[in-house]
Amino acid sequence: MKVLIRIAFYGKDYFGTQKQKKDKTIQGDFEEALSLIFNQEIKVTISSRLDRGVSALDYGISFSCPDGSNLDHLKYFLQRRLGVDVLIKDVREVDEDFSARYSCLYKEYLYLIQLPEKRNPLLNPISYVPTFSISKEKIEEALSLFVGLHDFRAFSTPEGEENTIQSVDEISVRERDGILYLHFKAKSFLRYQIRFMVGAALQYGRGKVSLETISNLLQGKEEKYPKLRAEPQGLLLKHIEYVNIQNLQENISFSSILFE
Repeated sequence: MKVLIRIAFYGKDYFGTQKQKKDKTIQGDFEEALSLIFNQEIKVTISSRLDRGVSALDYGISFSCPDGSNLDHLKYFLQRRLGVDVLIKDVREVDEDFSARYSCLYKEYLYLIQLPEKRNPLLNPISYVPTFSISKEKIEEALSLFVGLHDFRAFSTPEGEENTIQSVDEISVRERDGILYLHFKAKSFLRYQIRFMVGAALQYGRGKVSLETISNLLQGKEEKYPKLRAEPQGLLLKHIEYVNIQNLQENISFSSILFE
């Protein structure tokens, strides 16, 4: 029996999502809890490897368990076990060939930047607060270069022989109540890709890198530039769209104050 769990979580106290030997992670906590409830070793597949401090409004975990398992009881047990930093949004049976990672159609991320002159300290844990002035227009101008098919080697940390030619479907920037919302949509992203793209946009806004340099790097050309990886707490996985899986927005909604 294959099961998909959809969760939201606050990442401050997690050392990322991928299992580690000693540190607290989403994968590690779920494998421990599921192994306890089923009294056998359970291995899970996670939808994305998120960095330490990154949060999610929508995150997928798939695994196999004994046929006929009570999913309502499983949802109740997991919520009690994992505490207030994790919300169990949905637990359902899926096809045996389903994968929380590989059955994804696309993912949507947000990166939140507070404008220094309008900053709200209460939002510091889930946003980046720069100490320099920010131009929405310059951020938009730089980020527009990343849309489409490019070589993102200079804007990621590739692993091994990983293909760095990737496509980004959409990027948009909007401002509301002193916050810049940077929205990214693609089937997948390389490690640190969004944080490096945001970093490049910030560097352009400060006059430390040119649009020509960014464009050349996206063509695979060698260029020297002050590479910046934006802070992790501003990044949020907003939504994962899965093949043949009902969109949860109609029965799971979050406050529109920040995320819609």
